[in-house]
Amino acid sequence: MSAILKPRAPLKVLVTGGSGFLGRALTSALVWRGDHVVVLDLGLPDASGRVDGAHYVEGDIRDGERLETVVGEHRIDAILHLAALVIPACRANPVLGAEVNVIGHINILEAALKAGISRVVYASSLAARPRAPLNSPANLYGVYKHCCEDIAKVYYLDHGLATIGLRPNVVYGPGRISGETAAITMAMKAAAHGEPFEIPFSGRMCFQHIDEVVEIFTRALDASPSGPIASDLTTEIASTSDVVQAIRACVPEARVSVADSARAVPDQMDNAALSALLGQWPAVSLLEGTRRTIAAFRQEA
Repeated sequence: MSAILKPRAPLKVLVTGGSGFLGRALTSALVWRGDHVVVLDLGLPDASGRVDGAHYVEGDIRDGERLETVVGEHRIDAILHLAALVIPACRANPVLGAEVNVIGHINILEAALKAGISRVVYASSLAARPRAPLNSPANLYGVYKHCCEDIAKVYYLDHGLATIGLRPNVVYGPGRISGETAAITMAMKAAAHGEPFEIPFSGRMCFQHIDEVVEIFTRALDASPSGPIASDLTTEIASTSDVVQAIRACVPEARVSVADSARAVPDQMDNAALSALLGQWPAVSLLEGTRRTIAAFRQEA
């Protein structure tokens, strides 16, 4: 599946879940490069939580009619779909998790079809990949995301809508406060402030700094795939012990430890289709990402 990356007019982008960690970073990047951004969220942030230059509207992705109205009123020509309930919320309320993550995803695809939008990029998750012991996603959040990837493929078969689904694993950086894997960022924050912290899980996974993830998502929004893509972002795996080592390389006196509670990781990861589509992007090493994160927390303090 080849990409078409060429100069273009500014996009009118609808960002769902744009007030979250990744959403805010992506909204800032899109505004900075000259796109017209409309952020749709269930609850709108106050002025301090908004990105200058973006337009904010209230809405629930479970409400398909509301989505279509926003898309029409703002003449949206690209959708960046990030809104979702994460692992703890899906575990606590499975029905609501399915409504938001699956029905909301379908509503996004329906709104795109009705408006003739061909650029749709959505956030899946590495949690969607099957893994031991049952060769299935390890939690309901992953089940819902796996379902969304299959739904996107069927929308291509039925309607020719070629979407791009991206599977982050552990995204870290200043501003990450929610979700189980926010503990990686919290460990770096604690080190920056001279406080002790225990990462509540151990194991090997893919750690990516927010700057690299934003680069991948914005490039995906500019691409024109010839078919649906659902891809891991990276195949670079590190351990929570590597995270601690990177933290101590930046803050030698850091009091950061790791709990003996392993998280399952998929047997295989593959981003070949994404790399073929986007080409090479500037990767951020774990050490460099840790340095940037700790520096940002120190500056904030």
